[in-house]
Amino acid sequence: MREPMIDRATTLVALAGLALLVSGHATSQVARTHTSATAQTNVQAAKTPYTAEYKVTRLQTLADGTTITRETTEVKALDSQGRRMTATTMTIMSVDRTPITRVMVYDPVARTQTFWHSPGKVAHVLQMSAQAAERHCLTITRDDVSVISGPKANYTSVDLGTESIQGIEARGRLHTTTIPAGAIGNDEPLVSTKEVWTAIAAGLNGLLVRDTSNDPRQGKTTRELTNLSPGDPDPATFQPPEGYEIVTRDSPGCQDQAPAETRNTTTSK
Repeated sequence: MREPMIDRATTLVALAGLALLVSGHATSQVARTHTSATAQTNVQAAKTPYTAEYKVTRLQTLADGTTITRETTEVKALDSQGRRMTATTMTIMSVDRTPITRVMVYDPVARTQTFWHSPGKVAHVLQMSAQAAERHCLTITRDDVSVISGPKANYTSVDLGTESIQGIEARGRLHTTTIPAGAIGNDEPLVSTKEVWTAIAAGLNGLLVRDTSNDPRQGKTTRELTNLSPGDPDPATFQPPEGYEIVTRDSPGCQDQAPAETRNTTTSK
């Protein structure tokens, strides 16, 4: 009697193992299917090419009432491969007030982030793994990401409804961050606001149309869309100028600003 019982027990264990194997395979298949669907959604969302131009105005008021106004221009481009480019042109405070353009390109296919400035001589390429690119780059490259409050701040967000801006239907949100008195040595609460308007029309969903940031520590910054050109940008838009030295290094993920060596490199030729 003992041997048949052992045989039955062995059979039951084998069947249970087979069931677990089948279940695990099915779960894996579902996970792969979900990942594939997500990737397809991201690729599809990225294939809405455009070139957008913005005017950026920064207004800072000093303690004695003096105001400092700085204006820059910004160009954002997206192609059907999902590559994104942001170019910011500003005037350097020098004798000849030489304009300088700082450029950042994110390429999700090559998994690279490239920085250079013009005039200049060097382009820095950050090479990422697939996992690092997926995890870290979305919030850096999206236009419609809201502000994130710090650990000592209180954060609220309010829907402002829809409005037509530059002929584009957009939805707005008002984000308010309050740092309580005493949190960072402040004797009164510090309140900063960020009003963000993004397009809601098909094909433009998420495109930044206008945002206004007001921070008592940094002043007021307004970014507003001035021109929008649909269609794929010139491929050269996403490449460093001819003759630039290319410096490549590995990176754990996207950076929200150029490497220090790029920012500190002289622009003289």
